[in-house]
Amino acid sequence: MTVTDAMFSPETYVETRKPLDQATALPGWCYASPEWYAREVETIFRKEWLCVGRGDQVPNPGDFFSIEIVGQPMIVVRDRTGRVHVHSAICRHRGAVVTEGSGNCRAFVCPYHGWVYSLDGRLTGTPGKPPPMEGVENFDHADYGLAPIRSETWGGFIFITFDPAAPPLLQWLGDLPEFLAGYGLEDMRWTYRDSYEVPCNWKIWLENAFENYHVPTIHRKHYDPANPQHWVFEHGKGPWHAMFGKRSIGSFKGLPEISTLDAEKASRHYHLWIQPSVQLILNPHYVKFRQYMPLGPDKVRLYENWTFPRATIALPDFSEIVKGYYKYSEIVEEDYGINPVVHRSMATGAYRPGRYSLQECLVHRIANYVLDRVVGPDARRSRKTPASKAAE
Repeated sequence: MTVTDAMFSPETYVETRKPLDQATALPGWCYASPEWYAREVETIFRKEWLCVGRGDQVPNPGDFFSIEIVGQPMIVVRDRTGRVHVHSAICRHRGAVVTEGSGNCRAFVCPYHGWVYSLDGRLTGTPGKPPPMEGVENFDHADYGLAPIRSETWGGFIFITFDPAAPPLLQWLGDLPEFLAGYGLEDMRWTYRDSYEVPCNWKIWLENAFENYHVPTIHRKHYDPANPQHWVFEHGKGPWHAMFGKRSIGSFKGLPEISTLDAEKASRHYHLWIQPSVQLILNPHYVKFRQYMPLGPDKVRLYENWTFPRATIALPDFSEIVKGYYKYSEIVEEDYGINPVVHRSMATGAYRPGRYSLQECLVHRIANYVLDRVVGPDARRSRKTPASKAAE
């Protein structure tokens, strides 16, 4: 059996498919191999619903921002009627990228040959003297608008999919909208974003984000050993998994609680993963979301976004208090120090997979999700955490 054959053989992953307390981690090639990453792009990122941001990031007609997912440049824009569109940013003439960054505009003009596109994506002009498209047989402006990307919204979030056969977004989400109803996500407003490019595989950072095992070492100055954190793991009916505790090193106070939360959720801090590439950090006072944008097998772009209830943003001292919240980036920078180190080890070929800690329940679920997509589902295994150890 060749290395490539072994890489995509179900038998290679028998130990990872076992229950958490018996399982072994993924091999290094699942993080470093270009062949593996290419299969992830085709079976995960071109098939699932992916979060590109929120509608309140483009509050006014003409507001837009650009985003790239697995090599596909896109524009998110609000048109003159108030509708939000997601377009491919690739010009229909010779393939130049029409726009990058963010801002407000009346139309998009290709920087290569000047083709003009309306906010809703229609080709409205091909300027030049003499008229450059005059005499081109069967050329119709209506046939050459920016390619639309299938998009739907939930809770103010905008999701896209490249798969025309994907189920409707709300069907795909399962019971997640009901689970998060008390957070009033529609009422949240986006206020701030940090962006990072990290030289590591997207799964390395995702796994790091969903285990608390590393906190006493990597985040030691934020950690109180006399008051350790204990996390409980949940799995809903849909593409989401969560862990919650009574405290989190990345949580801040000083602003009002979300008024619509019930007592149980108001006492908890959630880290929730929506497969494959968005993380919700749910605090009684705000909701953060992190987007994972793979840039190849060895690089990921992270967007750290903050949202708050409109009533909170309207407080006279909001802008001062919230400055302390945004210092969360210090924790991200500590993770930035270790995750590239892990990636370099995965790429050496010398890594031999170790056993999971019971604190790495969601890391195990992430691994099995990826195997389901890339290698194929394995009905023989049980991924359930032993009930007696669920709160470890």
